Amino acid sequence: MNEPIATHHDEAKASSAAAHRNSSSRQWRSLWRVHFYSGMFALPFIVLMAITGLVILYTDPIQQLTEGDVRSVSASSAEFVSFDQQAEAVQAEYPDGTVLDLTPPADRGSSTQFFVDDGSESGVHAFVDPYTGEVLGDSEPGGGVIGLSNRLHGYLNNDAVTIDLPAVAALWDGDAVMREYVVGDLILEILGVWTLVLIGSGMYLFWPRRSRQSQGSKGARRLFAVRWGAGGRARWRDLHGLAGFVMIPVMILTIVSGMGWSTYWAENFNSLAEELTPGDPAENTASTTVTRGDLDRFGNQIPWATGDFVIPASYAPEASDGSMPAPISLDRMVQVAEDEGMKPGYTISFPANEVDEAGNPVYGSFTLYNSWPRTTGEARDVFIDQFTGAKLDEQKVYGSGPIYVGMDYMVSTHMGTQLGLFSRIFMTLLCVLSIWSVVSAFTMFWKRRRPGTLGLPRRPVDARFTWKVAVAAVALGVVFPQWAVVALLVVGFDKFVIRRVPRLRHTFGQA
Repeated sequence: MNEPIATHHDEAKASSAAAHRNSSSRQWRSLWRVHFYSGMFALPFIVLMAITGLVILYTDPIQQLTEGDVRSVSASSAEFVSFDQQAEAVQAEYPDGTVLDLTPPADRGSSTQFFVDDGSESGVHAFVDPYTGEVLGDSEPGGGVIGLSNRLHGYLNNDAVTIDLPAVAALWDGDAVMREYVVGDLILEILGVWTLVLIGSGMYLFWPRRSRQSQGSKGARRLFAVRWGAGGRARWRDLHGLAGFVMIPVMILTIVSGMGWSTYWAENFNSLAEELTPGDPAENTASTTVTRGDLDRFGNQIPWATGDFVIPASYAPEASDGSMPAPISLDRMVQVAEDEGMKPGYTISFPANEVDEAGNPVYGSFTLYNSWPRTTGEARDVFIDQFTGAKLDEQKVYGSGPIYVGMDYMVSTHMGTQLGLFSRIFMTLLCVLSIWSVVSAFTMFWKRRRPGTLGLPRRPVDARFTWKVAVAAVALGVVFPQWAVVALLVVGFDKFVIRRVPRLRHTFGQA
């Protein structure tokens, strides 16, 4: 009497298990296709970012190798020639140019660097022997392999092509809705998000799928094991997945922090960060009204009765003879920078004087700033009165507010500077492992590719994703709306074009 009931129960249980396996298979194959599609977008991006990133990481040694004749000098115990004299030598070398900033030697074996606006698009860096005042030569900012790598890394070496797009920040900042963005930069942003999708889907596919009874420490060990004896795709899959799994945290940090330089996302992020966690940014003001007593910082002897005498200030009128007030010397500015504790390799940006609408002169300030490489804690902009050397204001950590500061920490890590040599080594390994992941991915693809197809797993007719995957996709689309548009186009192409064109259906593995 009970046998038919038991048989029916077993059949129902087996049917339920089969349905579960079929559903899991559909979800797994669907996600595999997502992984493949994202790889088509992301792999060229990963190779480009890894190669150019390696060059940028080692900018200093590359510059010494290629431009050592102008960047380095024979160390000496002699005193430096006056920085004002060095600036005059540069001005004489470029009579039609304007010297805009000065980078004193970082050590006794380095040359002095000046930036000159010579009328060209990029200007030039001129290098001077600080012991003799001789102009050694120049280099073009953004030139050579380092400049090319930075341009490719930042905007595909093309910032001339732009597009107007609606800005999300318009919802809260009150500015124009349609804004201009660099197309090359926008492409890199979208490819960067596809890399995040590649990482997430790859982690799911690589994670061992084991029954509850077999889970535990053995499963954890299998995650990091390589089946050396298996050969073929199995071994390549383990090598590919293991490299990808190891670099996941650093890869995510690198991609997200890299967005801080982007055209579209960064503008919206920075605006939202300022909206949520506003700070108190310094203002690069013109020189304020000060007195002669402020000159005491140079050790000058100020007559007791003249300490309160006002010297030329922000909107000071010209002297009776029509002359302009004289700024302090560059040597004194270097002394100010040393007093302020600026990091060796800092730059002094010269003041820009203007005339207001009423025709009165407005005198700008010197700006001291720590140049790359630097950590977040070393990010400083110090504004100095050009007539007295008085400190007007200071900005620590570019930007303002806790969110922006947190992003700067990630950016400094991205640049390989925040943790010193450790982060440099870590980022180097990331670049190398990224290139290896692409090589192994292509090898796996080639080994499994069916003739006449792209090697994709067959697409289930009823493709489905779990609610967790759907929520993750929606969240990613909200944070990166520019990617969401492209993702919808890809989904539409897969669903409405590939399924309806026989040749495409075969090529893309449509079941």
